[in-house]
Amino acid sequence: MITIDRNSKNFSYASQFGILLGLVGAGLIIGTLLSGALWLIMTGKSVFAMQTEMLKPAYYNVVMTIQVVSTFFLFFLPVYFMALICYRKPSKFIGFNTNINGKQIFLLLCILILTFPLSGALAELNKIVPIPTAWATKFKVMEDSRSAQEAALININSFPRYIISLIVIAFLPGLFEEVGFRAGLQNVLARWFKAPVVAIIVTAVFFSLVHASYYGFLVRFALGVILGLIFYISGNIWLSVLFHFLYNGLQVTALYIYNVAGSKNQKDIEKNFPLWAGAVALILIIYLFIEFKKTSLSQKEKIKNNDFPDDDLDFHNWTTAQS
Repeated sequence: MITIDRNSKNFSYASQFGILLGLVGAGLIIGTLLSGALWLIMTGKSVFAMQTEMLKPAYYNVVMTIQVVSTFFLFFLPVYFMALICYRKPSKFIGFNTNINGKQIFLLLCILILTFPLSGALAELNKIVPIPTAWATKFKVMEDSRSAQEAALININSFPRYIISLIVIAFLPGLFEEVGFRAGLQNVLARWFKAPVVAIIVTAVFFSLVHASYYGFLVRFALGVILGLIFYISGNIWLSVLFHFLYNGLQVTALYIYNVAGSKNQKDIEKNFPLWAGAVALILIIYLFIEFKKTSLSQKEKIKNNDFPDDDLDFHNWTTAQS
């Protein structure tokens, strides 16, 4: 028997997943075409030269514009239209509500701080995992190419560019990606298979793969799991967006400070943490999530007949089982 949410317009979860995939494909095509058109209009150069030319500092504004357009069409719009098609109250399916309390934010800030030593330790672990030499060479080439692209995108040499970077690199990706991965993919999979933990892990894997970095795979996988837990436990996409924004924003801020100080040895703030520091951070993060779950459950009980849909997943039973 196929289970249908009361908020659903009689679409099965399999149908919702299919619609989402189709819309993501359409978003990828449209976003790519628009990006090419923007490049041609804003630079007057051929789209065939786009891959190499966009790394030049002179095209910073063009790259930023293309970044916003492509991620908007790939991550945000497909989920929005899927929710619009399949749900009577699409904003509630996505998790757009403003019912947030101060303790939730405080706990997320504590988790955020601990995420950096955890990420640093995972980055070190990623490096020491044995892989074939041919793979290592290929991954190194891919990593160098990715670093060059990031250097062009994150060229923060003035305060105005710092503000732009906070918006384009920190906030908008945080919003678009969280809607795409957590409110979209994870949400549908969790409802479909009634296995939220599996949905969180699968989504985190895809979230990491999309960033196309072998040496950053474990870091982004862990970030994906944390963001997935935040969304599932709270039912509020804005908390996931906030965490994602702050995570990216702190790194953007660090890069800006390095540039202002004239440092030639810029380092990612999530690097250079020993494995033991990551283990300690993980234990503390688990404890903080237990507290976050209690706080979010209490918040949900207060407003379940107001801003939260009655047909959410069995939040109470799942969170109680995890205690």
